[in-house]
Amino acid sequence: MTTGKTLLPPMLACVLAASPVAAQDIADHADFTRILEDIVQAPRVDYAALRDRRADLAAYLDQLAGTDPATLESASDEVRLAFWINAYNACMLDRVSANYPIRKNAGLVGSIRNAFADRPDNSVWQIRDVFTGAFCDVAGARRSLDEIEHEIIRPTWGEPRIHFAVNCAAVSCPPLAAEAYVPERLDGQLDRAVRGLVANPEHFLIDRSGTGSLTLNRVLDWYGGDFGGRDGLLDFFARYLPEEDAEFLRRPGIEVRFFEYDWTLNDLDP
Repeated sequence: MTTGKTLLPPMLACVLAASPVAAQDIADHADFTRILEDIVQAPRVDYAALRDRRADLAAYLDQLAGTDPATLESASDEVRLAFWINAYNACMLDRVSANYPIRKNAGLVGSIRNAFADRPDNSVWQIRDVFTGAFCDVAGARRSLDEIEHEIIRPTWGEPRIHFAVNCAAVSCPPLAAEAYVPERLDGQLDRAVRGLVANPEHFLIDRSGTGSLTLNRVLDWYGGDFGGRDGLLDFFARYLPEEDAEFLRRPGIEVRFFEYDWTLNDLDP
């Protein structure tokens, strides 16, 4: 994975001085793995158990907050991408656990939007500004989930497999891994996340009747451009399939459909 873009915004040096945590080297993410091993029961997350580990999660988030931006910027692509994927997932877990159990709490405007979009009462959308609010200190700046995903990860790497790795805490989201992403195994971990989705007919379903169709997780509709559109999606998934299925997807006229998306919290005890 290569990039010609700068990972951190130019003004970061200005905000670093405001960080409450002293600058430090990049975490090895072992502490995050220990948390994930305790709370992830794929495809669900034990948020009740996470409440008991909030101090451990806070300690790991302190490591992310105190990471020296210059050190991070000079690191390899694998180190940086693993760092930001873990940052997104840890920040989302922190956001959910701080509001758990989730109830309607999105404010008047948010409640109207959620009702119109038919979002469930225990969805992360009930947390006010859940994706857009800057609440999580990472690498010297207070960041939102949208910034991490859409302003850092996606434009920097152009790596479509991140959509199987970052977890938005919804039932329909590709499952949260039970371990942190680490640079020395990152490529294999991302491939494993893709293969996990392909193996699940609730996310990936080939129908051979008629002219044939492929039904995919709705995330792949929202971010289909990252894969190169419809044809790009078919080519992408063909690499993860047995030859017979890959050849089927290469047939002309295959229809690409998408499952409805369920925003219900991916809680072990819904």
